[in-house]
Amino acid sequence: MKHPYLFVPSILLSATMVSASDEAATQPQGEAAMTMLHAINHRMLDSRYGQRSEFAERLSADDFFGIGRDGGWIDKSAFLQRLNNDQPPVEIYYDNVQVRVFDGVALIEGVATIARQDGDRTRIRYTDSYVWRRNAWWLIASQETRLNATAGEDIVTRRKPAGLDWDGVDPKGEDIWVLEQLNGQYVDAFRRADAGWFDAHLADDYVVTFGDGSFHDRGDALADFQIPYFEQNIRSFPVDAVRIRRFGDVALIHAENDFELKDGRKGINRYTDIWRKIGDEWKCLSAHITVFKPPA
Repeated sequence: MKHPYLFVPSILLSATMVSASDEAATQPQGEAAMTMLHAINHRMLDSRYGQRSEFAERLSADDFFGIGRDGGWIDKSAFLQRLNNDQPPVEIYYDNVQVRVFDGVALIEGVATIARQDGDRTRIRYTDSYVWRRNAWWLIASQETRLNATAGEDIVTRRKPAGLDWDGVDPKGEDIWVLEQLNGQYVDAFRRADAGWFDAHLADDYVVTFGDGSFHDRGDALADFQIPYFEQNIRSFPVDAVRIRRFGDVALIHAENDFELKDGRKGINRYTDIWRKIGDEWKCLSAHITVFKPPA
């Protein structure tokens, strides 16, 4: 069911305003956190796409960094410049919103549909990351992918394939170095269609947004990772422009794949992978891919 924008009582948003004090308030938990973040999501989408930019400007962290729907890297300045550049919408809808709250970090994933006066309807899959600082949730990262005509809005689910094994050894050491190694292993496991590696390193609630905007659960992703797509179709698939940011026990990895297909066409995808440290192990919570340059 699609949800049009409605008035959100300001009391739900009061804890998102910046305090004059640097003393950190306790992060909201449970139902209070979910209510607050759903309200923030509602207002944030309206601010980003609905010609009312003040809310997005106020909640964007100074160290914001992300990937726009065109695949471009965006810092806070570029993010704010993009607000309200499109013609004003007639209607905005949001759907399939998933909110996950961790210690100091919240992830919101969903679909926004923007209907404009010229009849154009744009569907955008987004992943927004928030960090709790100084009595407020701050938008620390965002990635958008435009849904193509055939991509559905509901999550694609499948039962986990049987017989997945992995007998490798995880890297040990300083966390940022470990995350660098895991990011490289993630790409290498894709090249080798090693679904066993993914089974050992994806969180139970892992989700992935592919470059067409479709959204997949862990079981469907594992079945997809078994397909030898690299061997069949790709000549080279390097990883580059890696940027890792850690917020407590959650880390965001931004990077790109400047690939070449076997037919000679070249393209660039950019992605954000989000990892969480559970005990002594890092598990991937989310992957989001956006096409920067389609194969040509």
